[in-house]
Amino acid sequence: MLDIPEKSMDKSVDAEKSPQALPSLTQEDRTEKQPKQVVARYGRMNHLGLFRHNLDGEIKRGEKLVVRTQRGTELSTAIINVGSDGFWSISPEKLEEYINASGPDYPIYRHGKVLRVANAQDINDQMHLDISAKEKAEYCRQQVEELGLDMKIIMVEHLLGGERLIFYFTAQQRVDFRELVRRLASQYHTRIEMRQIGARDEARLIADYERCGRQCCCKEFLKLLRPVSMRMAKMQKATLDPAKISGQCGRLLCCLRYEDATYRELQERLPKKNTWVKTADGIIGKVVETQILTQLVQLSLPNQGLIVVPNEEIVERDIPAPEVEQEVQREPTKPTLQPVLSWYADFADSLSSLKDESKDDKDKLAAMEEDTVVHQQEALQSQPALEEKRSPAAQRRKKDKERKPSKKKSQPRRHPGALTIAPRVHDPESTKPSTKRKKKKKKRRR
Repeated sequence: MLDIPEKSMDKSVDAEKSPQALPSLTQEDRTEKQPKQVVARYGRMNHLGLFRHNLDGEIKRGEKLVVRTQRGTELSTAIINVGSDGFWSISPEKLEEYINASGPDYPIYRHGKVLRVANAQDINDQMHLDISAKEKAEYCRQQVEELGLDMKIIMVEHLLGGERLIFYFTAQQRVDFRELVRRLASQYHTRIEMRQIGARDEARLIADYERCGRQCCCKEFLKLLRPVSMRMAKMQKATLDPAKISGQCGRLLCCLRYEDATYRELQERLPKKNTWVKTADGIIGKVVETQILTQLVQLSLPNQGLIVVPNEEIVERDIPAPEVEQEVQREPTKPTLQPVLSWYADFADSLSSLKDESKDDKDKLAAMEEDTVVHQQEALQSQPALEEKRSPAAQRRKKDKERKPSKKKSQPRRHPGALTIAPRVHDPESTKPSTKRKKKKKKRRR
């Protein structure tokens, strides 16, 4: 038989005999297994990159680093640590969540490496390279003018390691710059990269501050420049003047897109215009106007009154129109012929009465015409007798008028408020005194 040891009553003895549990991994062990990473910004276009490093201690925010990227050795600026316990750190899960929320096209470089923390010599070398880049840009502009290329040089970037020179330019169409690259390569003996950019990337390179008083978003933190439409400006009740809603790039402001999702969500809560709704107090009205931010709805009542209610008080939407409104709408759609027929009958009666009256008027007019003819004949017969009664002086004046017609010219009618200054026109009578003076002068000379 097997001897089975009895259980000891002392718990401490059993605990010593039982196998020891595996120790849990500490945070230090985890950090040793995971590579240290840091998010940094590099280049003139402020590209983002996730860089591995083996540096001792925590990298501070804003510290200058010498990193290796797909372009070469560059000077970068640290933003935040990944996977460490320091104050300026973030977990890898939160970083991936942020990148996924920004979209699949979010530009971030993941295969870089930190070479060292930048020293004073590195910063001084980069400063001299930036100064010499302006001279290189001027030389490139001269070559562009000589070759007659339709392009505009914006900026030149010289990497810290000297691997390449990057020329940023804008052009309306494709440009054949092969001869330009040959001249630049023979001049500087390094790799030349020509990169064509758009209006927003140009603002990212040379713009500084916007009208809000802050640095341009595209230069400070925006990496993916999504399109902005005029619909966003209309929804936010912004002015439609292009000069007021455009940035330094000449395009619509990027900040119009920030609140677009919120405005659309608030607009979906409001009822549609020209629909009938009912409030909690039993008021029925048609939606005339809505306000997105305040969530207020203006209603037109059936008695042609207006009222403003909050959106929360609307309990029923898209209800049928009330009967009063239906009757008002049906009245003009059902024309009746009875009023037209009655008016035509009255008009016909008035015409018949006018015809009867016109017959009597014609008889009266004919009688009046006969009387006028008789009076005219009597006047003509009595005219010689009247002429004999006239005085001889009047008869002489009459004969003189018949012999000498009037020589007066018809003067043009003048406006009562017009000036009556006579124009200076040659008048023979007015020149008589001058001729007399001339004659006197001639006599004196003799």
